[in-house]
Amino acid sequence: MLPLYDENKRKGRIPFITAGIVFLNIILFFYTFQEIETYINIFGFSPNNFFDGRFYTIFTSMFLHANFWHLLGNMLFLWVFGDNLEAKIGHCRFFCFYLFCGITAIIVYSFAGASSSIPVIGASGAISGILGGYLVLFPKNKIKSIIPIIFFWTLASIPVFVFIIIWFLYQFFSLPLENMEMVAYSAHLGGFLAGLFSIKIFAQKRKFL
Repeated sequence: MLPLYDENKRKGRIPFITAGIVFLNIILFFYTFQEIETYINIFGFSPNNFFDGRFYTIFTSMFLHANFWHLLGNMLFLWVFGDNLEAKIGHCRFFCFYLFCGITAIIVYSFAGASSSIPVIGASGAISGILGGYLVLFPKNKIKSIIPIIFFWTLASIPVFVFIIIWFLYQFFSLPLENMEMVAYSAHLGGFLAGLFSIKIFAQKRKFL
């Protein structure tokens, strides 16, 4: 399933944090893609970074993407699910929530038994957290999505609950293929659970945010 837009778009605040993150990821992709392997080695995260002092890669790895389709998929999910969440909890809280989910995803990846020598990059851990938060705050919304049916594609409105549960089950059952497919499914699940269980804390009204 490929999400296109939320049919229950929340009006009001302009999601400039979501737009800014998308813009930053796009700019960094076109800046790095010709020498992406070099940038991955420097700024990508691997569990070994905990031992060699490169803690900054916990953050920098979230803003690098291996190829155009990696970038497109992540930014599409971020845009579809990020704007409503940002409008609901506020700009600063949304940004802190995004970073929290991304960092938690990387930590889970580190302790999930994945190869410590293979760097991980991408925003999918943080975006998975947004899906978790979205499920809690907007369970009744509907997502207009492209659905593949054998050799054809069709459009359908899918309840958020159904869409995200299907996504979660796919990540869960793909865990054994993590090293084979070079996809950090454990990071996706870690970020999702972080968002699922922390969103109510970030959604609380606090004057300093």
